[in-house]
Amino acid sequence: MTYEEAVEKVNEHFRLAYKKTLDDLEISDVPGYWNDKEAKIHTNHPLNNCIGNQGVPFKLSYTYIDPCRDHRGRFASQSRTWKVIYDKEKGKIEI
Repeated sequence: MTYEEAVEKVNEHFRLAYKKTLDDLEISDVPGYWNDKEAKIHTNHPLNNCIGNQGVPFKLSYTYIDPCRDHRGRFASQSRTWKVIYDKEKGKIEI
């Protein structure tokens, strides 16, 4: 899988599931997760309704998990798409 294919796949998932794009998010060091770039007040989130949290900005985490089998039916890492993007953005490999 190329970097461009991985970004397209994750962008489509985030757009449908969270109404976000990768431009709004930064990749986390935890496999499969992305975070908001900037802390925001998320008015409809349950954490915002906790005592002491009203009106406090925080970063939400978003996830993309690959299917547990690849196109040949073999078991595969569920964070393989995240790893392609992570390696490219953190400068670990040149694609």
